[in-house]
This record gives sequence, structure tokens and C-alpha cells, in this order.
Amino acid sequence: MEDIRNAEDEYDRLINSAKENAEKTVRQARETAQDERTKLEEEIVSFKNEQLRKGSEGIESQVQKLVKKAHEDAAKISRKTLDAPAISKLVKDFLGSL
Repeated sequence: MEDIRNAEDEYDRLINSAKENAEKTVRQARETAQDERTKLEEEIVSFKNEQLRKGSEGIESQVQKLVKKAHEDAAKISRKTLDAPAISKLVKDFLGSL
């Protein structure tokens, strides 16, 4: 009778030990998965930030090109405006001398 009771106690201890080991393994797996998830999310955020930075640099470059072209165009228009009165004066002087 005592052997049966000892065997049952041993069985209970083995079951409890197995449950504890299983719970410990599951807990460690969850922690590892959470760590991996956190690391992956940080990498994703870093990647997105890098892509945004590159995109904004590209946009800034395009804006600088457009501003430079606008300045050049404005200078050309300004020169044409300044040249037109000078030409007009020369024409008037030439016509007046005839």
C-alpha cells in the first residue's frame, strides 16, 4: 500500500515538475518573442526614418534646383526689361537724327 502511495507521490512530483518546466519554457519563449518583436519594431522605425530623411533630402535638392532656376529666369527677365528701354532710347535718338 505504501509503495502505491509512494508511486503516486512520485508521479505527482514528476507531473508538477514537468508543468513547471513547461511553464518556464513558455515564459522564456514569450520573453524571447517580445524581445525579438521590440528589436524588429525598432529596426522598422529606424528604416522608416532613414527613408524619410532620404526623401526629404531629395525634395530639398529639387526645391533648391527650382529656386536656382527661378532666380536665373528672374535675372534674364530683369535684363530684358533693362535692355528694352535702352533700345527704345537708341531707336528714338536714331529716328530723331534723321
